[in-house]
Amino acid sequence: MNMPTLDQTLIEKVTRTICDARNIAIISHTNADGDAVGSLLGTYHILNKLFSGSDGMCRKSITPILPNGVPDTFRYLPGASLVLSGDMEREACEHSLATADLVICVDFNTAPRVDCLCDALSASPAKKLMMDHHHGPDTELIDVMVSVPELSSACELVYWTLTACYGETCMSRDAARCLYNGICTDTGSFAFSNEDPSVYNAAAKLVEYGIGAADIHNHIDNTFSIDKMKFWGWAICNRLKIFKEKKFAYFYFSMDDLKNGHITSAELEGLVSYTLKMKVIEVGALVREEPGRTKVSLRSKYDVDVNQIARTHFGGGGHTKASGATCTGWTLDQTCQKLEEVFVCR
Repeated sequence: MNMPTLDQTLIEKVTRTICDARNIAIISHTNADGDAVGSLLGTYHILNKLFSGSDGMCRKSITPILPNGVPDTFRYLPGASLVLSGDMEREACEHSLATADLVICVDFNTAPRVDCLCDALSASPAKKLMMDHHHGPDTELIDVMVSVPELSSACELVYWTLTACYGETCMSRDAARCLYNGICTDTGSFAFSNEDPSVYNAAAKLVEYGIGAADIHNHIDNTFSIDKMKFWGWAICNRLKIFKEKKFAYFYFSMDDLKNGHITSAELEGLVSYTLKMKVIEVGALVREEPGRTKVSLRSKYDVDVNQIARTHFGGGGHTKASGATCTGWTLDQTCQKLEEVFVCR
């Protein structure tokens, strides 16, 4: 398809919902990746342009929120400094959610994905609008839902949805730069999730805004710190288990591993995909220890549906080829054992 077919009644409902709101909070998931940050800030810039007067002042209050802030990799994006961080500014985030008359949820499908702000989001009296591309959205949480799992990214969905609502005049260079960033990261710079031409059409339209596509790719791919570079090399040598006969491999990390390596959890983003660089591997995973829980990321190539595996065995979900789960109460060893039961002992 050249662009997704969005129900006209739904588009009118989205348009009306946004226009009726006066105090808007925009929120995305914890441990934000490029699609989360891009869709959050892309939506912010579009709405800010739409509702600003001739004096440049926005007639609506619009607050972008992330549970644990913007990762360093994406701080180059316009508007990154405006994002409230749940772990650093909890009271301000909770106040924004409590007083909003509209909360726009981008790039996540259930309240637990916003982690420390889950209760505040669930308790918010605001109308909730979701623009997301994950399977299994929470229909009880959301009032107005734009859910298209077939699309490459939340950023692509935000672009098609809001331009369907308001036309191309709602776009700006800043919005386009943010949305292109998310499309790039969620497609691996167009290496996967790219069977449909809609993603290329969206990207081409965004490039027309003079976004500096090469510069964006440079920020995404070439900004490792020295500590991160050394840690990834150490991880490949010391924290990678390979089961060649089962076509499975996984990384595993304790909290001490990250502490000793002087890196944050956000700096593991993308490492799981290195499992799939091996020709014989069809499914890869990354397990990371957190206080009282573990986080699991799953990736696949060819025909393995890791979304179904994440749902069935780990209580998570996501996409067919990229899914994850939060395993509350599981130790690192227990989670690794479960992974091997599912993928090695089958």
